[in-house]
Amino acid sequence: MGDAARESVRNLTVGVEEEFFLVDSSGHLSDAGPDVVAEAGEEIQGLQRELSRPQIETATGVCSTGEEVHEQLRTLRSSLVKVAADRDLLLLPSGTPLMVEEGPAAITPTPRYQKMARRFGPIVDSVTTCGCHVHVGIPNRQIGVQVSNYIRGWLPVVLALAANSPFHSGQDTGYHSWRHILWSRWPSAGPPPRFDSAEEYEDTVTAMIASGAALDRGMIYWHVRLSDAQPTIEIRIADVAMTAAHASVYAIAVKGLVARALRYIDDGVSVDSPRIELLRAEQWRAAREGLDGECTSPVSARPLAIRRQLELLHDTVSDVLGAEDRGFLEAGLDSMLRDGTGAEQQRAEFERRGSLADVLAFLTREVIS
Repeated sequence: MGDAARESVRNLTVGVEEEFFLVDSSGHLSDAGPDVVAEAGEEIQGLQRELSRPQIETATGVCSTGEEVHEQLRTLRSSLVKVAADRDLLLLPSGTPLMVEEGPAAITPTPRYQKMARRFGPIVDSVTTCGCHVHVGIPNRQIGVQVSNYIRGWLPVVLALAANSPFHSGQDTGYHSWRHILWSRWPSAGPPPRFDSAEEYEDTVTAMIASGAALDRGMIYWHVRLSDAQPTIEIRIADVAMTAAHASVYAIAVKGLVARALRYIDDGVSVDSPRIELLRAEQWRAAREGLDGECTSPVSARPLAIRRQLELLHDTVSDVLGAEDRGFLEAGLDSMLRDGTGAEQQRAEFERRGSLADVLAFLTREVIS
């Protein structure tokens, strides 16, 4: 790989989409999502409706560094907090709702969402969750498929890093990412298959839609997929982050993995890609145990503690990131390993204070940081 190509890999662009709940002061879901989007959609970048009325989504612009991602996310979250406060509501950065609700969340009244509700029935009621999606620029879809094949093996590790949904409907689920378990109910969700070509990818997408497991291409809910709207690969396995800082660290970790994959592709280095049934099992364990679990290492192909794998992730991507992002990722991973993921901090706050109301106050206080 020449110097120009190596510099291109280091300077990959990245963008982040985040979903949030709107809740009242007691933590119960509000139906105001579509109204907030209608009122503030012109002012807040990327603001749009989601499947259920209590949810809203934002998107950063195209970013070059972790610091830029962090600044844009803080600005977006701050704007949303203000819009919510104008309605006496709170912005909740959690992958799942905290409180017991009287019934399922209302569906946003668009033809597509209503068709989804009719087709998939109670699944729609049970997947009211909030995630974080990271887009990284790629040269073309053929290379994107090869990048996906490489990233697959790291999915349990990044899922554990991004876990932020231990509580659901008034209970501690015992999981670090209960959102992952709920989201897996979609028939089109899960780890992506290994593909030999972009043509095989497209054939599989077409077959899934024809089967009825997905209404359209937007419902291909693989944890890694190629974007149809822009030249990016999209990694969709994360819970929405507790803080903008956590989301930014996760985004740069993903950017580094894409950069490493591109370097391997250019250098002709082949990488083993795990069987889908093993990958699905190890993702379940990562969702259950978080950073305290273990999974097969993409580096050694042997079981290894996830905390140790985060060190390997840093070592794996450090030489393909620019100096600024290397420092940003190292500091961010050190902070999360020391202070805990979103799931760990939610549980710690509950143990200190003893109520979900205190967890709610903690999350809504930390959302902009």
